[in-house]
Amino acid sequence: MKKEKVFPKGIMAFKPNEKAPEFVKANVMVTPNELISWLKENDEHLNDYKGNKQLKLQLLENDKGYYFLVDTYQAKKIVDEVSTTDLPF
Repeated sequence: MKKEKVFPKGIMAFKPNEKAPEFVKANVMVTPNELISWLKENDEHLNDYKGNKQLKLQLLENDKGYYFLVDTYQAKKIVDEVSTTDLPF
């Protein structure tokens, strides 16, 4: 099943001005009120890291420029199921 792409609101990236130095890869604009509202409505995309909520983003590029995409990848947790009858002690 293919997951739907999730685009955060309130954060945008643009190609830098043509006169910008080579080390400038993008200009990023954040609209705090829009981003905060989006985060409150989409808290299922927040991850917990050391007691802090975080939003993982990917900065991608297409023919129109740069854009952010929410990184929704979830590693599968592998749990070894061991029966107590299989234990040697």
